[in-house]
Amino acid sequence: MNRTKQFIAQQGSNSTVKVFDAGTGQLYRVITVGGNIVSQPYISGSVMTVTVESAGRKQVKTYSLPHGGLKSTIPVQ
Repeated sequence: MNRTKQFIAQQGSNSTVKVFDAGTGQLYRVITVGGNIVSQPYISGSVMTVTVESAGRKQVKTYSLPHGGLKSTIPVQ
């Protein structure tokens, strides 16, 4: 059976998110989000979202997993 990996996200420092393999609990990747994290990261399927603040502006950033590439950035008020 071909199963996709499942992940758990946890805030590391003020500007990093640690992504863990849910099956083994091992650290899989550390993603630097380019600002101060203002809400907890959230993973759904193969997408992780996190709200960050940089230069007084808040943005919702979406990353694709497992590679951790930035998919989109949406400014919020």
